[in-house]
Amino acid sequence: MAIFGTKEVLWAPVEADESMPDDAVFEELCKTYRDSVEILDADPDITEEYSDQITEPIGVFVTPGKTDGKFSGYEYDTATLLKLMGGTVVDSEWTEGDNVGLEIAIRYITDSGHRITYPKVKFFAKKNLKLKKKEIALIDCIFKPMSKVRIKKRSEERRVGKECSQG
Repeated sequence: MAIFGTKEVLWAPVEADESMPDDAVFEELCKTYRDSVEILDADPDITEEYSDQITEPIGVFVTPGKTDGKFSGYEYDTATLLKLMGGTVVDSEWTEGDNVGLEIAIRYITDSGHRITYPKVKFFAKKNLKLKKKEIALIDCIFKPMSKVRIKKRSEERRVGKECSQG
């Protein structure tokens, strides 16, 4: 089945043993700007080793490409800024902190009913404040996985009706 669309982006604290956080712990990270969610694997690095006597490779070594994730949010309220970039909030005013990134678990819920989850990522957000009349100021978010991805299709409950027989 195809995977498409972004319904929600959720986050949870990383578990001490780096296992998958419980579903109940995940909460909304932020609303995403339309079609901004991407999780891409770079091409692998392939190295062939040769001998002086043989024209065919005597060994081929493959290093998988790194994964990069990104999306853009658009909510510049204090609660969202605090979640995405840290800092402090005093008297309803957000003040930027050091913003060295966060280690969190991240989960995407897709329109197709899939859950794409990384139990641990290094997450970083930055302001993209283009103050234009017909453009929304964004918060650009990127992450680097520190764990393997887990993809699961949400189970669909099916109603099974009782068959009635007349006799």
